[in-house]
Amino acid sequence: MDGEVGRFEFVTYSVCQGDKLAYNTAREVFPPLRCWEWYKTRGFKELALIYGATEHSYTKTRTLLNRVRHQDGATPTMTIRESAEREGHKVLACVDRTTTAILPRAGFTDEGRPVQDSAAYHRDVVCLPSQEVTDAVAACDVSVEERPEIAANPVCYEHPSHTVNISLDDVVVKRQKAERAGHHKAHEGPSGEQGPPVHPASDPRKYVHNTVAHIQHGEHTYTVTGPGVLVVLRILLGYLLNNRLLSSRLQFFVDGQKTLQAAILRAFSWFRNIGLILDWYHLEDKCKRQLSLAMRGRALRNEVLDRLTRFLWYGLVDQAIAYLGSVKHAVMKDPDAVRVLRDYIERNRPYLPCYDARKRLGLRNSSNRGETMNDLLVSQRQKHHGMSWSPGGSSALAALEAITRNGEYQRWFEYGELELKCAA
Repeated sequence: MDGEVGRFEFVTYSVCQGDKLAYNTAREVFPPLRCWEWYKTRGFKELALIYGATEHSYTKTRTLLNRVRHQDGATPTMTIRESAEREGHKVLACVDRTTTAILPRAGFTDEGRPVQDSAAYHRDVVCLPSQEVTDAVAACDVSVEERPEIAANPVCYEHPSHTVNISLDDVVVKRQKAERAGHHKAHEGPSGEQGPPVHPASDPRKYVHNTVAHIQHGEHTYTVTGPGVLVVLRILLGYLLNNRLLSSRLQFFVDGQKTLQAAILRAFSWFRNIGLILDWYHLEDKCKRQLSLAMRGRALRNEVLDRLTRFLWYGLVDQAIAYLGSVKHAVMKDPDAVRVLRDYIERNRPYLPCYDARKRLGLRNSSNRGETMNDLLVSQRQKHHGMSWSPGGSSALAALEAITRNGEYQRWFEYGELELKCAA
């Protein structure tokens, strides 16, 4: 073995029966390799993948690795890229196998539905004591007339110790194009990944989608990633079953994406103790963007925005919708933008709590932890220098970053197993 990050040289043995090859350790003990490939040690993988490819470009990783090994040019960029993609795909396949083993053992179909009656999962919500909630609502800076609407808000005040908080979101990166007009080779960006191809004007821009879920229960956290919402929701169910968390409330924090909300509610339609909350940042940002399109000038936009966000911060949805309806057309440049915003608020009515009361009670209002995981798992590595990615390459790197954040990479490299267990 050439150092901790070097290579092994193996002696192979063959067993023959007559003229036929019965057993060959080169293929039976170790997976077959292509020309010029070699088996990587655990130390090599840790340095090249965990401290290299998931944090830096493949070119920088190559420079780092060859410097540590004191072998200039020994490990080319293509070897590191292929190693990262192969290892990431193995991680995704292992997570899928682990989930597939958990579901039937817990009495669920492979699609994530209870085999028997789902009444066992119809549990009541454990809420904070009513006096605490009353005190928090009383502390809100609202009029006496507005308090009944806050009290009637449909979003409950869940008890933190009986709740699993889940932030779920999609993150997209530019999709790699195999060829560009007039060229047979894809452009290579400054960081070694495939750079953005030149698209004809008629060619729509395409993206690679990854879904990231951040799960938090008490002091324990876990991160799940995959190439799509349905894949991640299935893994999420496996994680909840494996850690016996379906006795708790599932509180999802999402943006206003209709397809994401619908996928969650459909996947957990058999589970009653579930709630969705629209992330405050996304709600406020939606209001800003729509009012910028609608109003004539920044001053008018800010005036309407201040009043509207006040109503929404206190969960006064009826007043927010009524206020938008009272804005005069004379001060608008695009009334349709206001109509779109009004429909958006109405559609998300069940997911708009009294954010102020929740903040006073120490409850979450935001999916910022999920957004942070999006940055750490995907955006930070894959959204710079004009890089574009293949779907397999993007999801593979995200999977490697996920096992790093979950503290599982050492177990993975040593045993090739993932347990879907809580990480402190």
